[in-house]
Amino acid sequence: MQVSERNILSLRTVLGCTTLAGAASGRAAAAKLQTATATLPTPWVLAFEGIELITASAFREAILSIVRWAADDGRACLLANVNEVTCEEGLIAAAQSGSVLLFCKLDGLTITDVVARGPLDAKLETTFELVLQLGEADAKAVSDASGEDTVTTAWNNRLVALTRMGLLTDRKAGKTKYYSPVVKGMSYGK
Repeated sequence: MQVSERNILSLRTVLGCTTLAGAASGRAAAAKLQTATATLPTPWVLAFEGIELITASAFREAILSIVRWAADDGRACLLANVNEVTCEEGLIAAAQSGSVLLFCKLDGLTITDVVARGPLDAKLETTFELVLQLGEADAKAVSDASGEDTVTTAWNNRLVALTRMGLLTDRKAGKTKYYSPVVKGMSYGK
């Protein structure tokens, strides 16, 4: 997937540091990030190049607050080129808050290897994986693909929950809502 330079926000540039530790530092960073992301077009790509470490508590306050803000606004927020240590810290924060993060690789203006990581309950995980397989689907199509004897309303509620988490996007055609992954070709890997 190609993005514009306008979609990319360098955390090192905005934060002015290579490490971020502690909740207080995270809250200060969140204020800077909120200002910086206010004018970014969708999808938001937070570039972690040059970031050595963001601890779980700082990640929770700074990065998760931006990810939630994006999801509440129906925007995708991708975390690009996160090193292994910061990724582990981010997944700790995500597990504590029940969030799912979208990690990717960014090479120039090309996004690849988008993977959603973090905790989903079994029913949401099944729903998400079915939409990933189908590409785009309404609640009835997901229900049919599941082979389960679950009412369509339950599937619709799960699709709405995944949309609110920033993992799916929706479009309306008549009275039917169709759901698709926020990034085509993404995968889910706990």
